[in-house]
Amino acid sequence: MTDLAEEVIADPVCLVVRLIGNVEKHLPAERVRDIVLTVVRARTGRRSLAQALHDDPSLLRTGRPPAPYCVAKLLMALHEAGAQNVALPRCGECGRACGYVGSSKGGHWGCSRCFDKPAVCAGCHEERRVVSRDRHGEPRCANCPDSEGDPLQELTELVTGLDPALDDGVILAALGRATVRPAGQRRLAWAVVARPDLLTGAGYEAPTPAALRFVDELVKAGATKVVRPACPRCHGVKALSKLLDGRRICWACFARHAAVPCFGCGAVREPATRDAEGRPLCPNCMIRQPENLEECVGCGRRKPVANRLPDGPRCQNCRPRITAECGICGRTALCDMSRATGQPWCDRCQQRWVACSGCGTVAQARSGTWEAPLCAKCTNSDPDFWARCPVCTITWQLSTRPCQRCVLDQQVRDLLGDATGAIRPELVPFQEALTSAERPDVAFAWVSRSKARDLLERIGRRAARYPRGPR
Repeated sequence: MTDLAEEVIADPVCLVVRLIGNVEKHLPAERVRDIVLTVVRARTGRRSLAQALHDDPSLLRTGRPPAPYCVAKLLMALHEAGAQNVALPRCGECGRACGYVGSSKGGHWGCSRCFDKPAVCAGCHEERRVVSRDRHGEPRCANCPDSEGDPLQELTELVTGLDPALDDGVILAALGRATVRPAGQRRLAWAVVARPDLLTGAGYEAPTPAALRFVDELVKAGATKVVRPACPRCHGVKALSKLLDGRRICWACFARHAAVPCFGCGAVREPATRDAEGRPLCPNCMIRQPENLEECVGCGRRKPVANRLPDGPRCQNCRPRITAECGICGRTALCDMSRATGQPWCDRCQQRWVACSGCGTVAQARSGTWEAPLCAKCTNSDPDFWARCPVCTITWQLSTRPCQRCVLDQQVRDLLGDATGAIRPELVPFQEALTSAERPDVAFAWVSRSKARDLLERIGRRAARYPRGPR
């Protein structure tokens, strides 16, 4: 392996910034780095981008495929930021420079004129360029738009008939937040008109995720007859972000379905990745793979990265921790620097649950003072600043791991449920009482005790053995 190939693995972003800097003289390196980090967020994507530009640096001047689609995205983002020396991506068919291109398999991209394949129009029955599709999925050319009713009007009539408290403006606004493009709005409207029960609990059979977003937006707008769908496996009302056997299920149930023994540690979990031989690896083993380790600027050892600072990556032991006055409680202790406030933040305050002095919500303290703490939303009301819990998509947080309440819910389901995570109806009130506790940290601490876990497992086994009670 050459030194440059090692840089593709160890520091792909630095390599990409350097290669762009060799060509583009009108953007500072800091701005280019921000663009690269924004365009490609995953480590594997950054390595793919770095490898493509390392193998063929002329992509920055020609913009011609074949190459990973992330190269085209990078070129468009650089031009939008004011780059003048790098090329716009060019269509692989006609060679035309484009501000927007579509992707296909094999590393090819192109303009819509070349990528849109002609088809027989359902209106004039001639082979022409497809500009839209009707409610039956049939292609339509520019001269033959679908005239079979207005799907948005049909949708508003359906929803107002179901829930008269909603008016047309509220419904259309919810539709616009669920999907922006007019074609997507028509497809969503046709799907809901064909299956009205998608609004009343059968949303797990939605043909598109936009239908679930539409249901959520209607509920947020005050709908009382529209029902958020429950996961068809565990019956919990939560974000249904995965598709399995034609049904939309929650992240936890999909992870349980996809769980296999990790080749590294043997833990039965959903694989985070697979090694070169196709063997599954859990998240903990993935970050400990040799190719994912980086040299810590603090201790000089190759270890998993805990923080990235201007001077380089830091491991868990060398991450910046200072003895300072905590910005929340005011006591002098070992602190991290809070990304939300930029102030020292001690371990005690990081774990503290409070009633927010701003909105009254019981949540983890993120700023304020010990007497008047503030939650995440009151610390920074910009929704784009925070990540969301990948399970419930509700909790605002800086990490992308499941929030504490969702971890608690999963543990309770593992203890009380069967092999699929489903909980028997007679145990549902008990499960809801545990997981809806005002302080999930307290409930989580109780569930983590060995005696409590043994008790919950016995309750679950007893409910499965005597579904109607002992005789």
